[in-house]
Amino acid sequence: MDEKRQFTRRGAVRTIGGVALAGLAGCGAFGDGTADEPTDASSGSPTDAEATTDTATESGTPSRSETEGGTPSQSETESGTQDGGNGHTESTPSVDVTFVENPTQVHGTLVEATSAPDDEVLVGFRLEDSSLPFTTEVYPAAEDATIHDTETYDTQDLSDVPLVPDQPEALPTVDTEHEDVHYGTTPVGEALAVTLVARHDGDRDLDWSAWERTGHPYDGHRETDPYLSVACYCGGENYTAPAGGTWARVIAVTPTDRVEAGTTVALNWTSSRL
Repeated sequence: MDEKRQFTRRGAVRTIGGVALAGLAGCGAFGDGTADEPTDASSGSPTDAEATTDTATESGTPSRSETEGGTPSQSETESGTQDGGNGHTESTPSVDVTFVENPTQVHGTLVEATSAPDDEVLVGFRLEDSSLPFTTEVYPAAEDATIHDTETYDTQDLSDVPLVPDQPEALPTVDTEHEDVHYGTTPVGEALAVTLVARHDGDRDLDWSAWERTGHPYDGHRETDPYLSVACYCGGENYTAPAGGTWARVIAVTPTDRVEAGTTVALNWTSSRL
């Protein structure tokens, strides 16, 4: 992805086929061999998110209804009211936000466009964030960064963001009809640590959350003997991108010894404003 495309909102309209999901994306217990969301434990296969229909739960996760073409609602695009004059946008999750959540198709696209090394695992990161006013960038994490470090900065100059390397280069990407997929590789048993970056051009702070993580052929959810350990972009946590500044969070994906070297894994996160 060139510099212009890297920082420009992709204009593709998202569509889904009868999908409405609820539930929070979990944070895997990084490094302890456990993760946190249910799948078919006998096979380790991820739940088929594209065949799931749920409504909002007491967890506070938004229900999602289809709109024509998957266009975000006004409450998702015009930010709502101000909270007590503190500069933060106050809004509730919109029922009109729709997500593609198609990790199986993303996996196929990755396999066609890339080649996993014989001695490593290729991991794709697709961030469904089109209802947000920024595109989430993905960089290798700085060597001294700690997993789950989350910081905000009053600058958009990445040389002043210590959670990325001194000369940051975003992970390579593969185009899809929706958000691009960033990808990197790592040996089995070793963490692929990356820093998510949001540079927010707005004149008000923006609050949002991640909702759901899906994946193919593995998603790293609650398995007794997981294929992936994911220290992730967590639902249940609220994030704030400062006006005119930068938000950054370090996450990591570790393929366990259940994953064969040479495998490609696609992970998908959904996110929208609060």
